[in-house]
Amino acid sequence: MHLIGFITNSKNENYIKKELSTIVTDNSVIFINDKNLENIKNITFEILVIDNELKNRADYRKIISKAKYIILNSDFNANLEILNNLNLLIITYGFNSKATFSVSSITENNIIICLQRIINDKNKKIEPKEYSIEIEKNVEKYAIIATKIIKILYQK
Repeated sequence: MHLIGFITNSKNENYIKKELSTIVTDNSVIFINDKNLENIKNITFEILVIDNELKNRADYRKIISKAKYIILNSDFNANLEILNNLNLLIITYGFNSKATFSVSSITENNIIICLQRIINDKNKKIEPKEYSIEIEKNVEKYAIIATKIIKILYQK
């Protein structure tokens, strides 16, 4: 079973679970916060999404260091020292042009993200391409983008 961890705003949780239900079971998606960190610090995640501010705690670093993929919102000023000296595959996303997945267009109902460079994995290679995403009301755009990236990674 592949576990996906999300460090995000709690208002995004229902959307994320609903969107990922086609690729993983409901109990495979775990939302991480300061309150439950102690209970899950020994879990190994295949994908860990960092879409919220991190406190520089050893427990967060322990969780991050064991993940296969880190999907990182590159638009906020997170405490990124926590990622230093870790051998990780980090996929960034956001509105900046240097992100792995950059937002190239946004309207009221739609976001278009562009994969800027090839993602190489042991099992597959994902080529640069544009992806269209429908915007869901009352869900943060960053959570919508991160969820789409997970779907892209799980495509055969």
